[in-house]
Amino acid sequence: MIKRLSFGVFLTVILLASGLSCIGSGSAPIVELSVLKHEMTKDEAGAVAVKVTVKNTSHAVAELAEVKVSFYDAGKNLIDSSSDSVMNLGPDETWEFEITCRGERCGEVTSYDIKTTAGTSSGGF
Repeated sequence: MIKRLSFGVFLTVILLASGLSCIGSGSAPIVELSVLKHEMTKDEAGAVAVKVTVKNTSHAVAELAEVKVSFYDAGKNLIDSSSDSVMNLGPDETWEFEITCRGERCGEVTSYDIKTTAGTSSGGF
């Protein structure tokens, strides 16, 4: 009787341990965005914009993909930043768009920085 009880407890512990390890193994897919092309343009009126092409280089759908462009003057001082986003960017799909500088000092822009974020409903950004 003690052997059966010990075996039953042992079996229960094994089943619980394997069940708990399965619960934690469901990790969220990782979504990666790559900037394929980017180019800053200025028109005659001094308006500055950055044309950007982004690609989802992962195997998961980016349910929300966001790109932020920060605009800087010659002294690397932030003039303005703006972002754009798209939903449901599939694997290997590209997204082309333009982000415009909207600050008062946009005529002074000499450089910019691009940051991307993406995520799924089952995982964070």
